[in-house]
Amino acid sequence: MTALRERLAAWLGLAAPVPARKHTRDAAIVRLPAPAEVALPLAGLVAAVAPGDAVAAWAEVARSAAAARWPRRLHTPLGGQVVSIDGAVVVRGVPADAPAAPVAVGHRAPDGLAPEAIVAAARDAGIVGLGGGMFPTHAKLVSPHPIDTVLINGCESEPYFTCDHRVLVEHRDEVECGMALAMRAVGATTGAVLDREDYYPAGYERFVVRDRLGRDIPPRKLPRDVGALVLNVQSARALHRAVCLGEPLVSRVITVAGGAIARPGNYQVWLGTPAADVLAACGLDAGRAAQVIAGGPMMGHALAAGEAIAAGTGGLLALTAEEVVARSEQPCIRCGRCVEACPIGLPVPLLVERPGPDVLRCFSCGACHYVCPSAIPLTARLREAAAEEVKWD
Repeated sequence: MTALRERLAAWLGLAAPVPARKHTRDAAIVRLPAPAEVALPLAGLVAAVAPGDAVAAWAEVARSAAAARWPRRLHTPLGGQVVSIDGAVVVRGVPADAPAAPVAVGHRAPDGLAPEAIVAAARDAGIVGLGGGMFPTHAKLVSPHPIDTVLINGCESEPYFTCDHRVLVEHRDEVECGMALAMRAVGATTGAVLDREDYYPAGYERFVVRDRLGRDIPPRKLPRDVGALVLNVQSARALHRAVCLGEPLVSRVITVAGGAIARPGNYQVWLGTPAADVLAACGLDAGRAAQVIAGGPMMGHALAAGEAIAAGTGGLLALTAEEVVARSEQPCIRCGRCVEACPIGLPVPLLVERPGPDVLRCFSCGACHYVCPSAIPLTARLREAAAEEVKWD
């Protein structure tokens, strides 16, 4: 009945809240076996290896060009042989079992570490934002403005996702250590771990800062401009493991869910693992899957053939026809429900038809598309409008 009511609400254009569907909240994290090979997208990085090279687990395989503003580094979770470099570094494990990680250094306590050492460890480990943005974390730990508060964002409001929740349940000590390290790096005196799920999209960092600190971030500004640093739960955990254990970013926890998955849950996976391998391990019923998504249903995208798990991949969803509302696009009826649904009050139809600077405030949450009775792909149209606006900005 719930799915039926949601479909009816969508057809009628009723601005119903986005359903949470946190069915895997109590599913403990399970580590998936290592794949036979991993594909690590270069995404503008320069390969540090060549086909045929032997590499050890955790070895650096790519990095930014020397002149990059925000240097990035990429590491392989598998030890083995480099098979190819064509948009991605493909490493085949030898043997194809659990990675043989180097011996970790002894645990280093945050107290006494210089801020510069924390920043360098984050850079060398290749840590990026694991909430989806994948912005280099070390760049956030060096701020031109004074930072008084570090917020660890566990407001996992995207439907289905519970991976950050499970990390907090099972590894909160590591997350809090990462928070302490971030506080030391930026000189903050206050830190807090936030894990509420009040509404969608509560996890947007501007809302996190406003709701927790009462500070509004001006348009086209960042949390640092109002004295705050926001890190994702798993980014904070990765910072702890990099600084205290010497571990680069080579894995993350994701949620695998949807009606076409036999074993939904939260899984620790090696970065670069083929998404198809993960889905198979979780019991994908391809015959029932009407749509397979990388990321959440609101801000994710259709899974591409050959796509692998990246640092910003929060989950994989295999949705049945009952979970997907399939409608054909119709003309706008000027109902205004998209404006009511927009969490920052944008005049959505106006910006679609006549883009202006305000379109750059859109963060593609998908709420307007969700409530549109005409099934207009408003999120995609706003992205296109923003791209045009940037050209003339």
